Amino acid sequence: MPNPIIKQFVVEGVSGFPLEMLHIDQCWPARAADAAGLGGRLNVAGDRPAQPAKIILATAAKYAPNRQRWLSFGWQVID
Repeated sequence: MPNPIIKQFVVEGVSGFPLEMLHIDQCWPARAADAAGLGGRLNVAGDRPAQPAKIILATAAKYAPNRQRWLSFGWQVID
């Protein structure tokens, strides 16, 4: 079986980070700093961090990232 191709992409947003997108896009934080950056941005009701955040994610999924789904959560995929 061939090795999967790992690709990275960046998401940017101001609202709480949508953890369910990690499952939907079968992705994970690319670096330890990105994983740590999620800690203060979890999607909690009423929690709206004021500063935009950029998180680098990695995936082996063929059709990820789902740009429209990210936008529905208030996050934008940046190439």
